[in-house]
Amino acid sequence: MLNATHGDLASDSDDAVEAILSPTFPHARADQVCDMLSVFDTGRLPDEFGRDFAPVPSDEMPHNFYVPHSLAATIYRLAVRDESVFRRLRRVITPDVCANAHFSKLRARAREAFARLDSYVEDGPTPDNNQDIPKCARSLRSIVNQICQTRNIRTSSGPLSTTVVMKVAEILVEILQEVCNRNEEVYYRIHWEREASDEEPERNRNLYAYLIDDPPRFSASTPSWMKETFVIDRLRQMPANEWRHLIERLTTILDQIGDGTPAEDAPPVAYTKLDRMIQDYTAEAFEPSSSSVQRRPTLGDQRESQRRRLE
Repeated sequence: MLNATHGDLASDSDDAVEAILSPTFPHARADQVCDMLSVFDTGRLPDEFGRDFAPVPSDEMPHNFYVPHSLAATIYRLAVRDESVFRRLRRVITPDVCANAHFSKLRARAREAFARLDSYVEDGPTPDNNQDIPKCARSLRSIVNQICQTRNIRTSSGPLSTTVVMKVAEILVEILQEVCNRNEEVYYRIHWEREASDEEPERNRNLYAYLIDDPPRFSASTPSWMKETFVIDRLRQMPANEWRHLIERLTTILDQIGDGTPAEDAPPVAYTKLDRMIQDYTAEAFEPSSSSVQRRPTLGDQRESQRRRLE
């Protein structure tokens, strides 16, 4: 059970239950029941889990709630039609519990995307796996978008616990860090024959380059989540108190991006944005004595200092 912080509605308080039964909650009753029951499924998200259930007619009689061979479907029909059953379920399976399970499944999908890329590099394409770097990059961008959309939808209905919103930031940073750890050409030691044109961009052989250092130029019709600065734009949209506990990891990532940039090249947009995010947080965190805090030198500062020493 999650800690009972400001968004955790695990108590037996009638006020707590009323809060999550509020008409402002964006989901219909059936969606909320799917959300609750899906926490017991190891892989499927609520909308995927709900495909197993037929709609429950408003005039359905109680003796028809029973679904042979399916406890989940039976509880689903009962909870959709019976207010008291729904309330009892909601007291136990709180919005925090649902959100925590949802984000854990998205984290698992991100890890699976990395694993599928590793398998592709090791064994080559198979009927079950053709996830090369462009496909892996798209999968990761899609997962990041799902994580952030889910966070926004769930927090719009009421606050989630600090534990859960901090977990969202941790998952995003974990994905970003794993990409930064993969700054290498992946096909140079393969034992299978790979067909590639002479015009193939270098980024198609390096996941870090594809997502961070040199992402493709997308057309105007491409969804906005495909064109964002990977993960960093989403972190910058979140309140700092959700990611400030990760400041050391973010600083390490910033250094990785800086170290991966050739001395003669300008730093990538990802570096500039992440550096500004860290600088802004640091300045605010040390107010009102920020004047006594040294500004962290940027990659440009470091290179200018090196140039002057050589003159």
